Amino acid sequence: MNRRKKRQEDEIMTEYFLDALENKQVPLLTLDARWHELFPDFRKTGEIKALEKKLNKLLQKQGQTNNDLKEYEKAKKVLMKNIVNNMTDGHEVDSPIRSMKQDRNQKLLADLKEKKEKAEQVQREIPQEIEEANKELLVACMKVCYRELMDNTYEIEEIDEWVKETREKLKEEILKKQDMEMRNTQMYKYMHNLLGAEVVEIFDSKHQVWKGNLEENQFDE
Repeated sequence: MNRRKKRQEDEIMTEYFLDALENKQVPLLTLDARWHELFPDFRKTGEIKALEKKLNKLLQKQGQTNNDLKEYEKAKKVLMKNIVNNMTDGHEVDSPIRSMKQDRNQKLLADLKEKKEKAEQVQREIPQEIEEANKELLVACMKVCYRELMDNTYEIEEIDEWVKETREKLKEEILKKQDMEMRNTQMYKYMHNLLGAEVVEIFDSKHQVWKGNLEENQFDE
């Protein structure tokens, strides 16, 4: 049940971000060095890898289509030249051969026209497909980024609170330490004044106590 709810929330979030990105210019992620810095392979989820592959395939298809159209244009020029060169009125000695070549050239030209029309259709449609695939990839990446940002924010706030509490506790402990040091110094001074150094040293030999800086503490004799 929880998985289904999480999946539904994820789908709603995806639709929300895709709607928000409508009419917004987004750089082609897989061609952008900054995206690769943000998402090295170890940070890519299965979804991101699949969408990256989909986008790259579309980009390759676009590049191949553009190249194909250039080649088709070159081939058309060659065929048109062959057609002109093989024109015949039927009186030439090689007119039967020319006619056969013309038929073949016309068929090749018709096939070429069909291929060109299909390629031009792909050329018209593929930019939209690339844009949609790119935005899908962006949304998947942003969901990963914001999950990490939110997790980090939660921990930052916890650590910040801990630092504040620790700082206050540290202040308290420092004051407590200073107070005890002052009390030890006073007690040691009174003991010296009351009993004398020789007697106090007898007791010191049996107890490890904080005495302060003996050179700075001047005891009255």
